[in-house]
Formats: sequence, structure tokens, C-alpha cells
Amino acid sequence: MINYKQMESKYEFDVYPKRPIALVKGKNALMWDADGNEYIDCVSGHGVTNLGHGNEAVLKAINEQTQKLISCSNVFFNDKRALVLEKLIDITPKNLTRGFLCNSGTEAVEAAIKFARFATGKTDIVCAMRGFHGRSFGAMSATFKKEYREPYEPVVPGFTFAPFNNFEKLKEKVTDKTAAIMLEPVQGEGGVNIGQKEFLLQVQKFCNEKDILFILDEIQTGFCRTGKMFALDHNGLQPDVLLIAKAIANGIPM
Repeated sequence: MINYKQMESKYEFDVYPKRPIALVKGKNALMWDADGNEYIDCVSGHGVTNLGHGNEAVLKAINEQTQKLISCSNVFFNDKRALVLEKLIDITPKNLTRGFLCNSGTEAVEAAIKFARFATGKTDIVCAMRGFHGRSFGAMSATFKKEYREPYEPVVPGFTFAPFNNFEKLKEKVTDKTAAIMLEPVQGEGGVNIGQKEFLLQVQKFCNEKDILFILDEIQTGFCRTGKMFALDHNGLQPDVLLIAKAIANGIPM
């Protein structure tokens, strides 16, 4: 019998800690390893497989599309891309009228940082302590834990951090160079810390008054992972930029 754990360990440049099982099959909320042991999947691919493994509707859609067209450069128009954009605009707050499609959550964060600096002409972004936004250079610079940033310094300049759910402390970090405030409505890696409604609404109002972009990172919380389509729906938020990824395609790269 092939030892997949040994094989992967031999050839992979490993940067992530692994559990000592090799998963080979899944159905709905269950998974099986190479030895036939059954598990309840409480990881869900770090929040991507919100519809479960082997979902028939997802498999049908993938199968149909692979027989038509798997990839289409964005220098051409495309039927499915147009429909996806229309649907995203339909289900998100009405003030959001355009979508930018990229490859991952961390790339969405990178795009938001660039858009914020380009649109405002300012450089700095205020984020939350214990927040997590990704591992690429801009997203990592917006992430609070020193363990993510210090080995790769110098990181992207212009990022400061304020305590989550503390509006007065957050205001102190804002200067005339602040382009945006970027927050998660629920901090995921930071310990499942729920953003208080009053705090989030205060931040949104403050951003509107000061001509600062309010960026809401729903990469972890989007697509019904909090009981509504997006966590912002619990509080009636209308961010200037909404970041989504992970559960958008049930684990398929999109």
C-alpha cells in the first residue's frame, strides 16, 4: 500500500503543520483517510466547502462547464463570468456596483490595498489587532501576528493596528494619510471574535465622514457561514469594498 504521508513529506517544501492522516475521499460532511477511517469534517478546507463534499449540484455544474470551456482569459468577454458578476452584485449591498475577480482571498486583499491607495491618493491603512488578512506581502502586512510578519521584514509600510471593538482607540490611529480602515466582521484566526454592531456602524459612519474607504474582509464569513449570505447582513453594513473568497465555489478554485 502506498504511504501517501511519507511520499508527500519527501517531496513537498512543507510550510504548514499537518495532521497525521492522508484524506482521500469525502461525501457531504464526512471524509475518509487512506486507511478507511471515517471522520466528520469540521475543517471544511478552512471554510471553503460550505456545501459539503461531493455535492451533486456542484458536480453537475463542474461537469457541464468542463465540456464547454475550462479557462478564458480576461482579455475576452465570457458568458459565465458575466453571470457570476451579475449575481455577486445582486446579493451584495446596493452601494456595491462593480466586482473585481481574482484568484484567492489574499489576492483580493492585495487588490483592495491597491484600489484604496489609487482611489484616495493616500497610503496608510488601519487594521485590527488579532486580525488576519492573508500571507502575501500586502495582506501579511495587514495581519497582526508578528509571527507572520517578522521573518519577512521589511514588510509593506503604512499599516497600523488598533484594538478590535474599540472605536476610540481606532480613531487615534487615523491620520491625514489614512486611505482605508480594513476589518473582519468576525475575526477568524484571531479567535472567533465577533464585531459588535455599534462598533462596526461607528467605523462605517466615521469612514464616510472622513472620506476614508471602509474595507470589510468577509473571506472567512461570506456565503452563509454566519447564517446570512454575508456577516454584514446582520448589522446592515454597506462597506466601500467587500472582500470575498473561500466558500464562493465550495472548494473549487475560482
